[in-house]
Amino acid sequence: MEFKHSKDVEYDTDNARMILKTLNSSARGMTIHDISKELGLNRHTATKILERMLVEKKVNYDEKGPSKIYYSVGSSKFVGRIDLSGYDKLWIDVFKQPRYESEEPFIRINQTKHDHLIRSSSKFKSVGAISIKKGQLVNLIRILRDVARKEFKVNV
Repeated sequence: MEFKHSKDVEYDTDNARMILKTLNSSARGMTIHDISKELGLNRHTATKILERMLVEKKVNYDEKGPSKIYYSVGSSKFVGRIDLSGYDKLWIDVFKQPRYESEEPFIRINQTKHDHLIRSSSKFKSVGAISIKKGQLVNLIRILRDVARKEFKVNV
């Protein structure tokens, strides 16, 4: 029997793919119990993978009473990162195919901060995210340009 260290099995990509595929096919979302039962996974394994996917903003959840209902946020493409400091970063993703057909494509900006108390390989914790719909990008860029020029005297 071969033993693996916790670092070797910290993030199981095969199970993560199965979880994401299952959540993508679920219109209502699923609890950890539902995911574990459908995929034949241990609840702790599913929980650990979902926690990592939450940090990566691949999934989100709604609380319904004592349960968390997890759902996929849809497919995204990472387009850039702004390092605000060594411990504070902005991640920018594009969602060209939103989860719901009525949704407009959008950009998500997710802020993460380094957390020294987390023991996983990713010590960055999400502290906030915003989404800007495609139709509002010009307005956002215009506002940012005006702020840069008027408030900070930056020529952009």
